[in-house]
Amino acid sequence: MPVRPLTNPLIDQPGMSDPHALVVGEVCYLFTGHDVGFGVDDWVMPDWRIFRSADLRTWTHVGTIDPADTYLGAGHTDCWAGDVVERHGRYYWFFSDRSRAIGVAVADTPEGPFVDALGGPLVDSFDPTVFVDEGGTPYLIYGMHDYWIAPLDDDLRGFADAPRRLALDRRGVFPSSDKNSLHERDGIYYLSCSGFYATSTELFGPYVHRGLVGRGWDLDTPYAHGDFFSWRGEWYHVWCRYRDRRRDRIRDCFIAPLSYGNDGSMRDDLRVLDGVRPPGGRTG
Repeated sequence: MPVRPLTNPLIDQPGMSDPHALVVGEVCYLFTGHDVGFGVDDWVMPDWRIFRSADLRTWTHVGTIDPADTYLGAGHTDCWAGDVVERHGRYYWFFSDRSRAIGVAVADTPEGPFVDALGGPLVDSFDPTVFVDEGGTPYLIYGMHDYWIAPLDDDLRGFADAPRRLALDRRGVFPSSDKNSLHERDGIYYLSCSGFYATSTELFGPYVHRGLVGRGWDLDTPYAHGDFFSWRGEWYHVWCRYRDRRRDRIRDCFIAPLSYGNDGSMRDDLRVLDGVRPPGGRTG
């Protein structure tokens, strides 16, 4: 199979992290975090960024979500991971206030401007993922160590039912860490953390660890926060990678085509990274 042309890292500016994809027609948007704490042994993240591409090779910065436009307030630097979803013609950004809480912002276009939808947090947790099932019901998945899932109201401003813990058999391998991602393909649900994934035939599980989508490029660590998405009939994986985690918390985003086996397995085609010298000087 030929290697599909993609750009890695996705942009040439440092600090693109925690990517989540939103496909609107023929356009792919990536909503990301923004690391700025060079030489600081902590995450310093003052806003969220929106990038747009029509070919997955050229990415343009088209919007910024400012915490001043949410209950977090101006000058906030704990803008951790989020996820975005379209609902009834509007766009909802579920964001983390570090590990303290999850809030919601809303916009009329994918590029913003986004404004706070609640005036306060939705739930005391962090690193949310939004999943919409075939019937159109939206769910929020969040947490660390244990992942929790809850259906959202039709207007995405509250829970329609109480959260419940996702049943997950880690088999001693799947990391007990934050930033899940959840998607469905051909009746199989894929719950992932970094490059590790577990599958189930039921939304609420039980999920069983299946393996890694690839090795190197931080995929075999708990730190490759990312997302899986379908665009123009093909599947892709986007994730982030630290330049040098021993020094600071500056990351870059990478992308690879994704393939599925007849047994429900999935695998990144990491040939797209052949010859790429990532920022920071480390190899794969």
